[in-house]
Amino acid sequence: MRQALLNLFAVAMTVVLALSTAAAQAPVRAPAAEAPAFELGTVTTSDGVTLPTVLTYPAGGVNTSGAAILHLPDGPGISSAQPAVTSRYVANGLARLGYTSLSLEPRYVQSYAFSRFDDAVNDVRAAVDMLQVRGFSNIVLAGHGLGSLLIARYMAETADGRIKAVAAYAPSADLAEAWRASMGEEKYWDMVESASKAAASGGRGEFIDLGDGLIFTPTSFLDWYGPTAKTSMTANMAGIDKPMFLAAGDRDAAVPKGRLERLKAVTFLSKKTDVKYYPGAGHDLTAARDQVVVDTGAWLAGLGLAPPPRIVMTLVDTEAKDGTDLAGVLYAPAVGADRARPAIMIAHGWTGDIMRSTPHWLGQRLAQRGYTVLAFQTRASGFRGVVKGKLEDVPLDIAAWVNFMAGRGHTALIASGHSTGALQFSYYLSETKDARIKAAVYLAPMRDMPAHARTAMGEDRYARAVLEAGEAVRDGVGASRLINTPFPQPTYEDDPRQPMFLSVPGSGFTYYYADSFLSYWGPNSKAVHSRLVANSPIPILALGGSRDPLMQGAYLLQFSQAVGDRGTYIFYGGAAGATNSFDGYEARVTDDIITWLRKAI
Repeated sequence: MRQALLNLFAVAMTVVLALSTAAAQAPVRAPAAEAPAFELGTVTTSDGVTLPTVLTYPAGGVNTSGAAILHLPDGPGISSAQPAVTSRYVANGLARLGYTSLSLEPRYVQSYAFSRFDDAVNDVRAAVDMLQVRGFSNIVLAGHGLGSLLIARYMAETADGRIKAVAAYAPSADLAEAWRASMGEEKYWDMVESASKAAASGGRGEFIDLGDGLIFTPTSFLDWYGPTAKTSMTANMAGIDKPMFLAAGDRDAAVPKGRLERLKAVTFLSKKTDVKYYPGAGHDLTAARDQVVVDTGAWLAGLGLAPPPRIVMTLVDTEAKDGTDLAGVLYAPAVGADRARPAIMIAHGWTGDIMRSTPHWLGQRLAQRGYTVLAFQTRASGFRGVVKGKLEDVPLDIAAWVNFMAGRGHTALIASGHSTGALQFSYYLSETKDARIKAAVYLAPMRDMPAHARTAMGEDRYARAVLEAGEAVRDGVGASRLINTPFPQPTYEDDPRQPMFLSVPGSGFTYYYADSFLSYWGPNSKAVHSRLVANSPIPILALGGSRDPLMQGAYLLQFSQAVGDRGTYIFYGGAAGATNSFDGYEARVTDDIITWLRKAI
């Protein structure tokens, strides 16, 4: 009787790694490459649990521009180090295809007897956070057996936007339902009643022994197998809106025939769910391990998650003519850099920097496509730089960086600026007519700033701020008198050709010293962007979106029309259009810039 129960339990939990027979057909082998590299480490969850990890990556190094796969192993006692678990051999195979994997041992590997299943959601979140900190923006969850149930539960619980896809190998049974069916109604409810009474009495209570070392406290048993347990693979799958890959061996007793199709049928929110059976393979899929790797890699590539070409990022320095030290990041292809292509210089916006936001993601993507890119700082970088910087000083810094790139042999340069960085580039080009810059790309170009301030602040408040700043400059304290005036986010009239989809305007404030305020926002400021860009003889591309409260669609038209036939614009519109930071539009923006450059230069 005990052995029969154990066999049923193995089906319910999908934790027994059955030995597979030889595959019915020869597997397709993964491409040969150098042996992967490994790092053993740990991750600590928000509730203080430290868990072991294995980072597996290509011999050539980690490529953070590609997808990272987070692997979760099967049930209690199944270590990620064991050779027959998918979290090891799939990670190894994917490393040979260029992917980085992080194999995590959730708390259920060691402490399942004492912990709630839902507590392991914290384990997944901690590992995803770790991958994000390491620079990965595309993360895929892959789980085997019980691990597949945990990733499904994690997605149903968190809807984590950092996760791009989900793979389930030998997906788990619906635990409580399967155990109830295997025990029979009477015995199941007797056990639930006994566990409930023990849990209500306080303390740990006597262990519930399911055999073969699988023991639970009454509380943990109810969390895993009770009538309100959240351990149904089917129910959790229904809430996942990511692409999914469901795979199982056709000789896996824990995944009966038709199970994958039934799971696929409930993936209502997923736009794409692929199902794959492997002839002759059992629960661990080792009989088809090479084909599993190839199919997983092909599935990832089909989703656009294949590792892009490697790039090299280098911190570089230069000095402006007045001695100001400046830092930048140079992005270049690891191999095959084409000197015949123009190099691209990216100026960040007020809230950005070379370490984050637009310059970083755009620099990486352009370098992956063969371009050399410089993301640079100016004396106006950083919050302190914003507070005290003046538009008139920035050309010294841009000139230093243009000379830096020319000194490296780049004779054709493309100016690219985001928000205020676009304005600063326009001012530089208007003042210098630098012939080394052949074209300009503007992402969410800053509007005409004096008019912007008048509209946002109102004429009376604007006039008082200008008067206060002017008096401070007159008194010799323009570099230290802070202009701290309410600056609500204004609304603007829509252009019917490019309607906006914005939330209710919020409120803000100024935080500039008096001379900085007048330099950008004052009535005599040169920060009239549409006038500046008209003074530049080069072709321009302007990009904007319908969810950007700082750059209306109507202004994008005005800005582009200011340069006549030299101007091109692209508007990412609609209710799900681009924001000021172009989140979710990174690949499309990169493609559009490259397409335009090939025509314009």
